Amino acid sequence: MFEPSTAIANLLSAVASNPAAAEGMRLMTERAGDFAHPAVAQLTGIALDPAGREAADRFLDAYWSDEQRQRDALTASSDRDVIIGSGYHAAVYAATRVLAGHPRPLVLERDSRVGGTFAMTSRPVFWLNSRNRPGGPGLAGDQTANLNYLPGAPIQASNVSAAEYQTNTDMAFVIRLTLAQFADVVPNANVLAVGDYDYDYDGGRMPVDITEGRSLSAARIIDARGLGDQAGEDLTNGTTIVSFTQFMRQMAEAWPLRGLRRVAVAGGGDAGKCAVESLLGIAPQPPMAAAGLDWVQRIDWYADDLPTSCEQWQLDIRGRYQAIGRHLRADRSGARRLTVINRRADVVDLPGTALVDGKGYDLVVLCTGAKEPRIQGLGDINSCDFQTVTGAGAVARKYVDRPVFRVGPHARLPFTSLERAEGIAEQPGNAVAMFRLGSRTAALAATLPPAADS
Repeated sequence: MFEPSTAIANLLSAVASNPAAAEGMRLMTERAGDFAHPAVAQLTGIALDPAGREAADRFLDAYWSDEQRQRDALTASSDRDVIIGSGYHAAVYAATRVLAGHPRPLVLERDSRVGGTFAMTSRPVFWLNSRNRPGGPGLAGDQTANLNYLPGAPIQASNVSAAEYQTNTDMAFVIRLTLAQFADVVPNANVLAVGDYDYDYDGGRMPVDITEGRSLSAARIIDARGLGDQAGEDLTNGTTIVSFTQFMRQMAEAWPLRGLRRVAVAGGGDAGKCAVESLLGIAPQPPMAAAGLDWVQRIDWYADDLPTSCEQWQLDIRGRYQAIGRHLRADRSGARRLTVINRRADVVDLPGTALVDGKGYDLVVLCTGAKEPRIQGLGDINSCDFQTVTGAGAVARKYVDRPVFRVGPHARLPFTSLERAEGIAEQPGNAVAMFRLGSRTAALAATLPPAADS
């Protein structure tokens, strides 16, 4: 039986008391019988109403930023799990853990906004990879499965939109509601150290140092830092050379393409594809944008192993990104906006412009992968063994000398034989896909003993 947490109950009261934001809640009462609990119906109504969702997001930001609440969370019992990161896998772990009868975990988020990569902006800026459909978790290709499923969430991403593909903020809202229901969250809490390299875990509690001289102790740590920091950030200048995150935040503002005529994108992964969609105008639209005012005339995409023609793109690239392919051929007037260049981009920063292979660009967007952020006391992945669960295989990586578990993309879990047989391993991007890793994080949360006994 679903019982709203204090945070969720207060959120519902705050939205209900705001007539401008409560229309979605009111309309959803007509379908309350379709839900397991009236509060779930209300949350769905809020999610479907832009004004209600905005009000709920503002409430959660204020709730989590309360200093007294943060102090209480950091000084609570040390016999519970501490999660580093507040993204999708933090939400999966927290929900599964609490529903299995364990205490609410503590979530430490280094940024001010809770929700991980999907919450990098408060406005939608990119589409999710998998189509929007109802149902539970499953393998790619299963038309009855919802590949954007979050185990244990109060509502699912399929509740928040009827579009073919959902946006990043759709998933971010589901993640944030899940953490509000099942975890205590402290934003602006960057983990600096876990013990140290000489720490000898003997069944006691691990010291965890975070920003501003704050510290706590933990019985177990779940490292859910996702893909890590963006590689190449040291090359950015914030104006003519930007990282993927910087560019996406720009796309959430008014007039994001102003003054851009010639743009280069470096990197052919999902981040590079999302950046190109934004430049072509086929991503979620900014709050203020008009082709008559701002129009990117030429996009050079430096990426190894991407198709260079429309025909080859249609054959090689999954459906989610098919719309990009048509821009790889000239239009009726002979103009071609997008060109794929199969080589690495070497970027040179010049005043007011950026050079790639001697060509000048108004903007270069670096989408060149990720690197692991370092936490003192935690070695690299070579310091970990696989954590396996019967029936699920490898679900995480565990440090050999302490109860610290890497989950999600951060764990770099191998494809199973079934995933290889189903063709899932043929798409490199599936290595970090939610649909294949979410159930593994849930399996870890469901099978670990109480943190006090670890």
